Amino acid sequence: MNNAIIIGAGTHGQIYASYLAEEGINVIGFVDDNEHLFGQNVIGIPVIGKVKDLANSNIKSRARSIYCPIGNNTLRQHYLMDSKKMGYETPSFFHRTAVIGPDVKMGEANYVLAGSIIMPHTTIGDFFMINMSTTIGHHVQIGHGVFMSSGVNVGANLIIEDHAYIGIGATIMTGLGTIGKGSLIGAGSVVIKTVAPNTVVVGNPAREIPKK
Repeated sequence: MNNAIIIGAGTHGQIYASYLAEEGINVIGFVDDNEHLFGQNVIGIPVIGKVKDLANSNIKSRARSIYCPIGNNTLRQHYLMDSKKMGYETPSFFHRTAVIGPDVKMGEANYVLAGSIIMPHTTIGDFFMINMSTTIGHHVQIGHGVFMSSGVNVGANLIIEDHAYIGIGATIMTGLGTIGKGSLIGAGSVVIKTVAPNTVVVGNPAREIPKK
């Protein structure tokens, strides 16, 4: 039996628990730093400790794989890298209805949910996560730790750098150049030009706003 633990007992974690069970993966528990959840059952699955408790031998002996479907790009990458150092496997998860084209190159611990499409000749780094019904065009280069929400449309021939966060329903035009490292694209935005690193853009057409 492939026993697994999910980091994060929030809504994303609950969704992935259901999808993993559908694929025959036995989720034995969540770990979560919210102390109010300790000892509780979330959708029938126990919260067995904090994230740091993954290092405990009694937990390591029970599970082989770690999944971390949380939206915070930096934390997701950090937790998965630490889990791998502890000796856990950090597999990818591709929903059975996702369409990943030929010649797509993908790193490790990538998560692609239902109805999403990745066109050929796209390169994706590690710790990538996309929700439902998102489309990524051909010849796109995507870095590490990128998150795309549901209904995102990414055009072709562009670069999305590490830790970019793209909100629900955003559209990124073909060939615009680069979506910079650590940038945030607001929900419903239409991006028609390069986005600088560590900036927030919103609207149609997307414009930069102060980052809080």
